[in-house]
Amino acid sequence: MRLKLLVITPWTDDWMGRVRRFPEVKFLKRKLESLYDYDVVAPGERPPKDRYDVIFVQSERAYSHGRKLRREVGARRFVVAIYGVFERFPLRRVFWPLHMWRYRHLDAAFKGGADLYLITDDGSRGERLAERYGRPYVMLPVPKPPWGRVGRLEARTALGLPPDGPIGGFAGALNKLKGAHMLENILKRSRGTYKLAVIGDGPLLPKVRRLAERYPGRVFILTPLPYERMNLFYSAVDFVLAPYLYGNKTAVVVESLTLGVPVVAFRAHSSDEIIRHGWNGFLAENFSVEEFAHYTVRLATDPILRETMGGAARISSEGFPTWDARITTIVQSLHPL
Repeated sequence: MRLKLLVITPWTDDWMGRVRRFPEVKFLKRKLESLYDYDVVAPGERPPKDRYDVIFVQSERAYSHGRKLRREVGARRFVVAIYGVFERFPLRRVFWPLHMWRYRHLDAAFKGGADLYLITDDGSRGERLAERYGRPYVMLPVPKPPWGRVGRLEARTALGLPPDGPIGGFAGALNKLKGAHMLENILKRSRGTYKLAVIGDGPLLPKVRRLAERYPGRVFILTPLPYERMNLFYSAVDFVLAPYLYGNKTAVVVESLTLGVPVVAFRAHSSDEIIRHGWNGFLAENFSVEEFAHYTVRLATDPILRETMGGAARISSEGFPTWDARITTIVQSLHPL
């Protein structure tokens, strides 16, 4: 008899196949369908069954509802997955209200307890929070992508980018946590040495659009791509800008290095665990836009350096974990002991 699993998640549209924003869902569904009789509900929704063996909560935002339902449905196991942004510094200089909102949810999730916490190892040091509260946890690796490169000209044509000249890329949420507010100053200091391709969405999208209007032909805002087509973006750009202000073992950095694209980043938490300065990318001091821009110019103006660092990036990614390893860890964690 198959176990009954209840998934409580903010990403119900992904689970229902209506959108493809969160790739973990796609890979996780394949595993769960052969092992569990599972249902998916959003925070606040009632589950369709009265009894479940396991509750899996995706995100601290769904924790309180999951804890309440555990008692009601008699679940034998309660597992909580947490994704990113734990450390308070240096975010208080950037987006303190948002960070405090996140931190309150995280604080409540760890205080309330669970049988196990699954913490994404993106460099934001979530294990410190788990250890502070004395909670059991497992670190989930950020996996390398399952796809490879395509031809540069093919990729640029598909994305509507110029066929010639160096292009830097920015991918991710357009907010201050991702450093999107620094793109304008970085671009100003780049002295027109490269074009910038931006893919993402968020509260700073209007600002990025104004930037594209101010620099016509130099800034290109791309239509968001489903995960399985993101290799077009990495194949089209010559280097990636990652001015993130927290952990830098993020999906974008992992994907860039896997596809042989050097990365320019800040020395945020854990950056040096994945980016070796001067070998597969460059690391600027936090908030030093001038130093960050200097490294982008070096990559833009030196094709031999780009090629050398691109090769080093591919080599550095050889030991990165796969999606199968991450999903296997999740599924094993869900099984009642």
